[in-house]
Amino acid sequence: MRNPLILPLGALILVLTGCSGFSPQPQDEEDVTRDPTPAVQHDPAAGDKIIQVLQEVQYRDFPSDVLFALLTAELAAQRGHFDVTLANYAQAAQDTRDRGIIQRAIVIAQALGASEVQKELAILWLEKNPNEPQALRVAAVQAIEQGNFEQALVYMERLHDQGEPADFDNLAAYANTLEAAEQVELLALYRELHSRHPDSAEIGYSLALLQHTLEQHEAALATLQPVLTKHPDYQPAKPLKGKLLYDMNRRQEARDYLRTQTRRYPQNRRMGILYARILVDSGEMQAAEDEFALLMRRFPDAEGLRLSRALVALENGNLDIAESLFRDMLDEGQHGNEAHYYLGRLLEDQNKLPEALMHFDQVDSGPRFFSALSRASTMRARKGEPLLVQQQLAQLRQQQPEQAEQFWLVEINMLLDLDLPQKAIIATGEALEEYPDNHNLRYSRAMLYEQQGKLEAMELDLRRILEAEPDNATALNALGYTLTIHTDRHDEAYELIRRAHYLEPENPAIMDSMGWILYQRGEWEEALELLSEAFEAMPDPEIAAHLGEVLWQQDRQEEARLIWRRTLADANEDDNITPILETLERFNLTPEEL
Repeated sequence: MRNPLILPLGALILVLTGCSGFSPQPQDEEDVTRDPTPAVQHDPAAGDKIIQVLQEVQYRDFPSDVLFALLTAELAAQRGHFDVTLANYAQAAQDTRDRGIIQRAIVIAQALGASEVQKELAILWLEKNPNEPQALRVAAVQAIEQGNFEQALVYMERLHDQGEPADFDNLAAYANTLEAAEQVELLALYRELHSRHPDSAEIGYSLALLQHTLEQHEAALATLQPVLTKHPDYQPAKPLKGKLLYDMNRRQEARDYLRTQTRRYPQNRRMGILYARILVDSGEMQAAEDEFALLMRRFPDAEGLRLSRALVALENGNLDIAESLFRDMLDEGQHGNEAHYYLGRLLEDQNKLPEALMHFDQVDSGPRFFSALSRASTMRARKGEPLLVQQQLAQLRQQQPEQAEQFWLVEINMLLDLDLPQKAIIATGEALEEYPDNHNLRYSRAMLYEQQGKLEAMELDLRRILEAEPDNATALNALGYTLTIHTDRHDEAYELIRRAHYLEPENPAIMDSMGWILYQRGEWEEALELLSEAFEAMPDPEIAAHLGEVLWQQDRQEEARLIWRRTLADANEDDNITPILETLERFNLTPEEL
């Protein structure tokens, strides 16, 4: 059985991103002691923003009480009492309805995250000047935060009618955070808006973006095409069209379109990055590396491009280029954790262990932290210090109890890397004494039991998980697959795997299990279809063994040989090729005979 326990220790992950947008969130209220001071949240840079805006104040001939309030506000800001500053400015804005005071009060409220005050000030400003762009923008954002999309679009449409940027696209991209009912409401509002402005590139594009966000790809493309016909140089629509084509599985068309458009508009960085990432997702790794290199030359100050190129170069085996890029990142203070982690990996592969360890130790946060800690722990343990490493991990669990479960998993993986499965089981048991409801730890122990042939103990752990989470597809699949290969309880196994497949129909590991149990039940055609799909999605040696066996039994021996031969040739040292070797042995074959 494939080992799902070992934590992944780093892989190339380049996510295709759609169109970015803002994500306004409601502000939490603080406990305040000064009444009637508005509830505020302090941005770490709020003080600097407020001091700066107050330095620009030119006091006019206001009534004495207003002048006193404004001077008090300035003095309070200098002393760090920004809540007093905001309260005084908000009151002065109400008293004077002066444009300058309202504007400064809004800036202060924005710096402090005082949403309700921003809303009140924006409405006050719009009463004085109904078409003031800044007030319309603030009012729109506040309406969005409160879920009043209809009112927000009223403000945004007024901006659009003045020829001002209205940010319809940002609200469309924000829709993926909404509940289904809110999405339906927003889509209806956008369609009404589009019907009033059928020739607007911004509105047509934003409606298409919203449809794409809601995964209505055909409708989005139908909306977008007239925009591109009427406005052939409207660049925001071009990457969206490429993404839509790709998501609709018109992938070659998407690549061809984006290549053409990136050459026509070389300064459109967003479109260039999308094209490069689509090349990665399509497996065209050298083309992707070349594209990222081109983007780096065009946009030398864009930090993320260097990291992307380095990761693709690493995947392509261009190790000198990757190492140079990672070292450049460290020299320039960019992506330090990622650079240290991957340099550690490169140096470890070169057997430069002290330098590799130094880099792993400098990964202090982020998604690579536990992978780096795991590698560093294993390296130290192999130097003869396993007990010391375990003591250090125990200390980390005490210092950071919120991460204790992850530190336990690091220790368990280290013991497995040292080929100490019994000690790994003991460690997992100790972890479960502290965290009996942690299903990751329990699942890990179940897989360790399976490897040692302790099937009853394995089943008990998996059943414990399923009692708490009946729809845990991973546990359902693991139990069903184990029953398939180690017992004659195939009917029970089938029901477990069938449930897992229903929950996660596109999971390659579950597709493999489903295909294998169908093969055991004599349903060869259905088995072949599922195993073929699983192998295409994840060319794993175990899936290759299963797919090859089904092909062999259907007198398609040459196809089976080809799959086994290619999988063995492509396997690296971390791949478990035992399933293929065992299958070959059953058919009286050797790898050399393939």
